Order: sequence, then structure tokens, then C-alpha cells
Amino acid sequence: MKLLIHCICLSLALSAFPAHAEITNLSQAINESGRLRMLSQRLAKAYLLKAMDIQPEKVSLQFINSKAIFEKNLSELTAFSQSIDDSAALKLAIDVIDTQWQAYRLALSQPISTVNTNEILILSDKTLTACEGLVSQLEKSSLRQSAYWVNLSGRQRMLSQRIAKFYSAISLSGQMTTYYQGLQQAVSEFDSALLALIQSPDNTHLLDHKLKKVATQWHFSKQGFKLLNKGESTPLVIFMTTETILKQMNDITALYEAIDNKRVRRSTG
Repeated sequence: MKLLIHCICLSLALSAFPAHAEITNLSQAINESGRLRMLSQRLAKAYLLKAMDIQPEKVSLQFINSKAIFEKNLSELTAFSQSIDDSAALKLAIDVIDTQWQAYRLALSQPISTVNTNEILILSDKTLTACEGLVSQLEKSSLRQSAYWVNLSGRQRMLSQRIAKFYSAISLSGQMTTYYQGLQQAVSEFDSALLALIQSPDNTHLLDHKLKKVATQWHFSKQGFKLLNKGESTPLVIFMTTETILKQMNDITALYEAIDNKRVRRSTG
């Protein structure tokens, strides 16, 4: 029975990270570099949830898998950067990520402690900034509007985890004034980007359908944020709803990636 439970938890933990082949094109590179920035926030969130002993087995697996996937993606992006014209600029961006990641990984490897929380949050933001630099460089290299939607939808994955991170930090520390501004900004950015995606001229019927599902789930999640102003905290509920949004946005990003790749094939075919 324990083995069965372990397998189920592992499946859930990996559900937002489908297996992917070696990175061979810019659309895929934008998607996978965008996954790095999401993982930077997901790891900090998992650290905080572990400190609160929320869903311990599932969160522990999520924590372990996120570290492994971050390193795998970073290695594959390094290999990909050597195959395109802007390799020098991309190599510099990847070197910045690697430097930040080494410090972040070391902090994450320390025993879970509320004392280390602030350091984890600071390092997660520094790693995020480094990852944003790589995604921006890759989108710039693509010179396509359709690549913008891959970036923007992929960024929503990061924001889902960033929101959960700040919410968890408030729940753990009780310090509304320290973390609430970050939470509000992430919520505002998610709102604006979701509206832009819904209005994208590249949308298919399937994308419209999936974005409407995200909008419904997002509306539900926002009710939980409002409870913080009343002194109520529901980190487990926010954890579950942001996980659902992450999975949905991952599917949506893959659809935008497919559209961008199709544009490339048409222009070169």
C-alpha cells in the first residue's frame, strides 16, 4: 500500500513536467528556459510547505524532482546555446543562471528551518531574475510575435508558483507586511497576462477553451487571497489550486509552442 501511495504521489509531482526530447529549436528553448524560472519559485514554495509540514510526502517529491529537472534543463539549454548564432549572449545568460543556481542549491540543501526562510526567498528571486534574462534573450533571437505568446504563457506557470511562495511565506511567518506586496504584484501580473492571452490573435478554439478554464480556476483562487486580509490562511487550498493552474498553463504553453513552430516551418518551407 505504501508503495502504491508513493507511486501516486510521484505521478502527481511530475504531472506538470512531461518528458521532453533534446532541445532543438528556439520555441522549445523558450518553453524550457521558462520552466527554469518557474522551478526557481516552485523550489522555494516547496521549502516553505515542508517547513509547515503540509502534504509532506508529495511536497518532498516535488522538491527533489524540481531540483533534478532544473539541472537537466540547464544542461540541455547550455548544449542548445552552442548551436545558434547568438551563442555568446546565450552562454553569458546561462553562466549567470549557473552562478545563482549554485548558491541557491546550496541553501536548499541545508536542513529545513524557519531561520533560513528569508535567505531562500532572496536566492529564489535572484535565480528567477537570471532565468528571466535567458528567456528574454531567446525570445529576442526568435524575432517572431508568436514566440512572445510562448514566453508570456510560460511566465504564468512561474507566477502560479510565485503566488504560492509568497502566500506560504505569509502563512509560515505571519508577516503580512513583509510578503504581501510581493503577493499582490504577482497576482496583478497574472491578471494582466491572462487577459492578454485571452485576447491573443493566435488563439485556436482549443486555446480559448483552456484559457477559460484557467480563468475560472483563477477566480476561485483569488478568493483565498482575500481571506488573508481577514487574518485567515489556507496554504493547503492555495497549494492545490495553484498546482491545477500550473498544469493548465503548462498545456497552454505547449500549444503556443506548437503554433510558433508551425510558423517557422511555413516561413522556411
